[in-house]
Order: sequence, then structure tokens, then C-alpha cells
Amino acid sequence: MPDFSGKHIHFTGVGGASMSALAEYAALSGATVSGSDRTPSEILDRLARAGIEVYAGVDADIIDGADLVVRSSAVPISNPEIVRATALGIPVVERHEFLARVAEGFDRVVAVAGTHGKTTVTAMIAHILKAAGVPFVAHIGGEPVGMGNLTVCGGDGKLPCGIFLTEACEYRRHLLALAPDIAVVTNMECDHPDCYPTIAEVHSVFAEFVEKCPRTVIGADNAFICTGAHTDICADVHTVKGEHSATDEATAREEREKEEDMRGCAYGVSRILECSLTQTAVVRHGKAECALTLPAAGTHLLVDALFAVAAAGELGVDFGFACRALADFKGVKRRFEKAGSVGGAQVVFDYAHHPTEIACALRAARAYGRPLVVFQPHTYTRTARYLDDFAAVLGGEERVIIMPTYAARETPDEGADSGVLADRIKEKYPFCGVYLAKSVQEVLDYVNLFAAEFDIVLFLGAGDIYNLKSFLA
Repeated sequence: MPDFSGKHIHFTGVGGASMSALAEYAALSGATVSGSDRTPSEILDRLARAGIEVYAGVDADIIDGADLVVRSSAVPISNPEIVRATALGIPVVERHEFLARVAEGFDRVVAVAGTHGKTTVTAMIAHILKAAGVPFVAHIGGEPVGMGNLTVCGGDGKLPCGIFLTEACEYRRHLLALAPDIAVVTNMECDHPDCYPTIAEVHSVFAEFVEKCPRTVIGADNAFICTGAHTDICADVHTVKGEHSATDEATAREEREKEEDMRGCAYGVSRILECSLTQTAVVRHGKAECALTLPAAGTHLLVDALFAVAAAGELGVDFGFACRALADFKGVKRRFEKAGSVGGAQVVFDYAHHPTEIACALRAARAYGRPLVVFQPHTYTRTARYLDDFAAVLGGEERVIIMPTYAARETPDEGADSGVLADRIKEKYPFCGVYLAKSVQEVLDYVNLFAAEFDIVLFLGAGDIYNLKSFLA
């Protein structure tokens, strides 16, 4: 493990879930840590309480004393702090490169990848390991209820301690910086059209990731990645060894049949009870072996749980124990998070920002009744790439409030904005009531006006839409 003790490490863009967790880890490892972000936030407040020097804005002078600067991918190289570090010859690494350095010091590394569900699956694995008393450190791209986005369990407080559990994001091929002992791949779609022009390129990077891992917990349909194949959130999970050479679907299925002895446990879910969407029978080697019950509804959560159970099994946790442990899993903030009520309607915030994720959130919401939907598009390129898909998944609702686009790292000329999306829904789905809000106040006005007519108000998006929670408390 790189020696962080006595080093001054500065994190530019420290307000993100991953960056803040890495900053906390560096501090626990003995480094002097500082950090900056564009705006104040609860995360900055939490880091300050932990003794980390953080501030909103830019202060290039603080760079002068740094030994290393870690840059979020959302921070451009033109940022004054990065410019100053470069001028002084101070090493600058991106977030994923620093994450790989941290991972190098652990005995076993588990990396959870996939387009959808990786934060929930990572949190579920951490929940199971914690219940089982297995020493681990978890770096999670969200905040599980009852745990932090950096969770340290066991090891007598010493770092590292046994297992390192982390998310692995495919953005700009960042997941390839990691060399995990166990990889989890939940599903494969194109969530970053600014990086991957075609789905084939998405499959290619996941294939490269899988090839380098000794063992992989992966959806059955993706166990041998086929260029051009349609993939979705999978209903089955297989644990396979690292021989992933097949290039066409027919050959892949034939190899799976022939190499049963080369495969670990094959898991599956069955008999999902549609009335509650919280229970299923878990199948291993074709036999129903254990019941799995979750506190929250959603077939996608049951599938996420299956990935977590399979991964925990690879780490030596008893299969039945892992299933039982998830019965009191409290979820992750911003993943179908209940947040009070307005006008008698339940308020829920969900991170969904891709059409597939939105469809899952809407299915879960309908278990509570009729949803009023508030959606914040995330990046212009994603909105442009999936314009008709966004319109289709939202256009079937009674009323949809569209917020201004969360630009993240992009500019409007790179794609389509919220107005274009609102117009497309109106054009193709005239029975959907679409309201384009141009400010936070307009969003709140619409919500207060309509909420009493619905059973649930569902806020969807990965941007700063979560800030509305404070206005609704």
C-alpha cells in the first residue's frame, strides 16, 4: 500500500461521494487532507467535522504545500488548483487512479461494476459482510443507511484490513485501473454516450474488465459478452472463472453447457411475488434453497440482492446467512429514499437518470399508488442520445414536471436540454401533462399545486434535485 502517512493530499472536487470517501480514507491512513468543491454541501460539512480542511470555491495557494493532488473527473484541467499544481510539479492523479492505489494494499479486492445498481449491490455486500463479522473496507458511491460511503469494519481499526470492496465505474474506462480478485458485473447498457458512441464499445470495455479478473459474478446473459447483443438487468447470476473467450452467443451458450465443472455456483431468482415485490425464492444449482425478503419493494432490488448474495458467497459467507442478513437492509440514500410527504402524498427521491433506471423506479412507485413525477435530466449528451427513450418512459405518466438539465461537466451545445425533452413528450404523448419548470421555485409551486391529487411524488435524477429535500421537510 502506498504510504500516505505524513503526506499532504489535496482533493479537488471533494464533494462527490467517491472523492469524499477517498479523502476520509487518506485521513485515516495518516495523511493531512484538504479538499475543495464548487458549492457548500452536507458532505463538506461532514468532512470538516472529521477534521479535514475543506472549503467551497477555489484556493490555489493551498496547493503549494501538497504532495499529491487528486482530481475529480468533473474538474477540468483548467481549474486554477490543477494549473497551480502542474506549474509546481506536484503530481496530479484522477480519482480512479488514486482508488487503484488504495486497492493495491488489500489482500482481496471486490469491484462492483455495471451500468445500473452497482451502488446498491456494493452496499448490500457491505451489509452482509458487516453482519457476518468479516473485516473489510468499503468505498461506496452513495451513502447506505446506517453506514457511510466509506465503511471500515474490523481489523482493530488498522488499515488496510482484509477485503477492499469498491464500485468500479465504466466512465472513460476508469474501471480498468483496478485489478480485482472478484468482479461483479450487474448489467451493461450505455450510460455515458459522451464516452461510448456504440453499445459495442460498452461491451468491449466490460469484456476487458472481466478478462483480467480471476472470478466474476455476472448475469447469465452477459457471462460471455457478445458484441451487439441486447442486455438488460439480468434475472440470473452466475459465478464463473476467468476464461471468458467466446465471441458469439451460440458458442457462449455451448461453452456454458460444456464447462459446468469449471463454473462455481449458478444462482437464480424465481417466484417473485408481484403483490409485494419484496420476496423471492433463491435458486442454486437448480434447487430453491433459501427465501430472500427485502424491506423495500422492487424486482430490480431483488436482483441486486442476488448479486450481493453470490458475491458474499465467493467471500466465504454462508449462503443462507447472506440471505437472512438482507432482511434488515435499510437501503441507500437517494435510492428510492422516502422523505416525508407533501399534500398527503409520500415523497420519494431516487437517483434514476437513465431510462432503464427510471422504468424500475416507476414500477416500484406504482406499488404505492399514482405517482406525480419530477425529473431532472442529467447531462445534455445523455438526454440527446436517449431522447425518445426518456419520452417513452415518462410519457405514460399522468403528470411530469421537467427540471432544468443538470449539466455536470457539459455545455448545452453538446446535446439536448430539458426543453427539448418536454417538447418531445408533448409531441409523442399528448395525454401526459408535461410542465417545464425553469427554476427551483417553479418546481416547488407545481409540486404543491398537484401533490394532493396523487399518492406519491417521485423525484428522479442524479444531479442537485436532491437539494429540494430541504424545501419539502
